Amino acid sequence: MQNLTYDIRDNGSYYTVKDWEDAAKKFATLRKKMANYDYTPAERRQIGELEGQCARYMVQGIKGGAINSIMGVGSEIRGILESLGIGF
Repeated sequence: MQNLTYDIRDNGSYYTVKDWEDAAKKFATLRKKMANYDYTPAERRQIGELEGQCARYMVQGIKGGAINSIMGVGSEIRGILESLGIGF
């Protein structure tokens, strides 16, 4: 999650539509994988912070980027994020 979060933070302004689709899918996959493990309270807190940061960067990037001009794909990615509980 940390790598994805930092990549979106650092490179999100250069993402293509495909990059955003891939990032949203990777985010969902990572969350599912991490749900299969037990973590300490400190680790859960760190994971939660990273998930929140990642989601925030995704929403900011999608809202502010060129992706808004491509309504169909933008709507699809919004649907993915909303299904994960990440609203706009």
